[in-house]
Amino acid sequence: MSYTYAQIQESRTHARKLTEALSGGWRPDPIRTPIQLQPNEHCYAQEPVQVWQYLEGDGSYILKGGGGSGLVGVAVVAGTAMGNIARRRRAAREAAPRFRPVDQGTLFVTDMRFAIHGETQWTDLWYEHIRMSNCDSNGITLHLSNMPPTQLQVWPCDYHFALYHFLASGEIIEIPPDPS
Repeated sequence: MSYTYAQIQESRTHARKLTEALSGGWRPDPIRTPIQLQPNEHCYAQEPVQVWQYLEGDGSYILKGGGGSGLVGVAVVAGTAMGNIARRRRAAREAAPRFRPVDQGTLFVTDMRFAIHGETQWTDLWYEHIRMSNCDSNGITLHLSNMPPTQLQVWPCDYHFALYHFLASGEIIEIPPDPS
């Protein structure tokens, strides 16, 4: 998903308001949530989310044969070969690693984890396992131990990225300038 300039600007405005309030001493209140929390764990946001992971795709394709004799047979074989080349190239593009959707559902941002109640499973992304993170205004990308890079597409993602940093480490991040 790619947001428009106006949407990115709005997302960053929400994040700037949050970081300014946090810098001024304000602290968010926990919200009630239907999920089971750990002792002393509190939830601060609940939003719809799409979960993407950096994965390879399926590189298979159907090899078609041709045949026959004479000029028609040669034309069929040549046309089939060209089709096989196109199918093989398309399959290679599809197999290339990239972010691919793996689930969607509800994201709960707590002071210990991103808890995702997805359509297919529960996923807990514990802050202690996150090695690196970034936000590009389209999603929050997390690099975790023992897991492919994972992207959370949540609105407004800059706000949730700033909230995550504060909850995980007490850090108040600087929000980048709006794109030109």
